[in-house]
Amino acid sequence: MSRMKAHPRVFWHRLKDHVRRFGWIWLAVFLILSLVNHRWHLALNRSHSLPFKLFAIERGQKEVKVGDYVAFEPKPSAVGGYRLTFIKEVGCGPGQTLTRENRTFYCDGKELTTAKERALNGNPLVATQPQVLGEDQYFVRGTHKDSYDSRYEAFGLIDRCRFSGKAHPLF
Repeated sequence: MSRMKAHPRVFWHRLKDHVRRFGWIWLAVFLILSLVNHRWHLALNRSHSLPFKLFAIERGQKEVKVGDYVAFEPKPSAVGGYRLTFIKEVGCGPGQTLTRENRTFYCDGKELTTAKERALNGNPLVATQPQVLGEDQYFVRGTHKDSYDSRYEAFGLIDRCRFSGKAHPLF
C-alpha cells in the first residue's frame, strides 16, 4: 500500500523535473505544429483515381496550373448531396479549349483522358461538352480509367471557389 502512495509523488517529481529541463522545447514544438497545422493538413486518397495515397494540402492556395493537384468539394449534386473532399489533377484551366473526339478529351490539342460509356454499376454516363473554360473553371481528372471527374457532365467542371487548397503528393 505504501508503495502505491509513493508512486504518484515520484511521477510528479519526474514530470516537474522534465518540464523544467525540456519545457521550452515542448513549447517550441507545440507552436511550430500549431502554425503548420493552420496552413497545412494531411489528406488520404482512398480511391484508385490517382497513383498517390497521401497528400499534404496547402490550405487556401488556389493558384494552380495544369499538372498541379488540387483539393476541392464538388457541387453536392455530383456526389449524391454529400459534402466530400476530392483530390484530382488539373487537366485544363481558365481560357484553355477543351475538345472531345468521340469520348476522348483534349486540352488545347493535348490528350487528357477518355470517358467511359457506362459506370461500374451499368448506368450510362454522359460526357462533358467541349468548350472554352471560363475565367475560374477547371477540368480536373484522375489518372485511373474508372475515376469520377470532370469528364462526366454530372461531375462537371470545378470552379476555383470550390478549392480548399493545392495538394502536394507525399506517397
